[in-house]
Amino acid sequence: MDSKIIHAVCIGVAITVIATGVTIIEQKRNRIYIPREPRINAITQREFYIDSILNRGDRHCVEQICMKPVVLYNLCDVLTSRDLLLLTRNVSIREQVIVFLQIIGQNQRFRFISGIYYRSVETIHRYFRIVLKAALQF
Repeated sequence: MDSKIIHAVCIGVAITVIATGVTIIEQKRNRIYIPREPRINAITQREFYIDSILNRGDRHCVEQICMKPVVLYNLCDVLTSRDLLLLTRNVSIREQVIVFLQIIGQNQRFRFISGIYYRSVETIHRYFRIVLKAALQF
C-alpha cells in the first residue's frame, strides 16, 4: 500500500479514538450525581418494631412473643442479674430475648427474623444460641 493511504488510515483511526474518548468523558461529566445513602435507618426501624411489639397491648405482645411485656422485662432482669446474658454494643438484651422468643414461639426461620430486624442470619443465629444457653442454665 501507498504510504499516503496508510498515513491517512492511521490519522482516521486516531481521530476516531480521540472522539470516542471525548464523548465518554463528556458523558461522565454530565451524569447526575445521586448520593448513596441508606434507604432506611435500620436502627430506628428495629427499635420501632420492638416497641410496636411491646406497646400495642398485652394481647398483641402475647401473640408475637408468647408473654406479656411485664414478664419479658422481668425475664430480662433475671437473666442479666445472674450474668447469663450480657449487653453488647450492637444488640440489646431485650432484642436478644425477643428474637429468641419469636423463633421459638412462632417457629420462625432465621432468615425471616433477620429481614425483620435488619441483621445478618449469622447474627440472629449467634444471639439465638446465646439466649438458648442462658435459658438452659436458668
